[in-house]
Amino acid sequence: MRLHFLRRSGAPRVRLVFGLVAVLFAAAAAAAVWRWMWPAPGTQPHFVEVASGAYVLPKPDALPSFQLVKHDGTPFDNQALKGRWTFMIFGYTHCPDFCPTTLVEFTHVHKLLAQSPHGVRDVQFVLVSVDPARDTLALLADYVPQFHPSFIGVTGEAAMIARLADSVGAVYARAPGGGDTSYLVDHSTAALLINPQGALQGVFAAPHAAKQMVQGFAKMREP
Repeated sequence: MRLHFLRRSGAPRVRLVFGLVAVLFAAAAAAAVWRWMWPAPGTQPHFVEVASGAYVLPKPDALPSFQLVKHDGTPFDNQALKGRWTFMIFGYTHCPDFCPTTLVEFTHVHKLLAQSPHGVRDVQFVLVSVDPARDTLALLADYVPQFHPSFIGVTGEAAMIARLADSVGAVYARAPGGGDTSYLVDHSTAALLINPQGALQGVFAAPHAAKQMVQGFAKMREP
């Protein structure tokens, strides 16, 4: 399964300085999206659009075994996904645009769900860092809960993050340029929905809007 909604962090102001490597990376991701979203004629579609920008997988994709860490130091693994719905994005604390704006939308989603008949008790919101070199537990703990105290920042070994990202079709790469501690990271912008069985249920395409996400979520969680 592949769904790469690629975003250059810091775009468009800094976009032109990164050259051919970034262009090729974005083009490859876009091509992968096209092949996955619109498969060959006569084959089963990989998803169904249930609301504006919200897509459900006809058959949820199981995730591989993974072991990461929450910003409070407790484990974040497959078991942490069981029994609740999880809104998940891949991003990083130094992200200048997509990550903070999406986390703000997550706060609106949380508020709307809290007012709904189902409530928000069985829903969690997670940011998985694609920049583990800089995103320490302390930094994630300072950053992510600013948007809502219940929101979870996650990090871990680079290889384990890549394993989880690859299983849900997320792509990311350090952008050319910058120093050892001042650089941007290109990453997918889709928000993911993991079901209470710990499998990928659907995706929300950027730009994200809380009302549309809630509408899509209501459709995706229907039996």
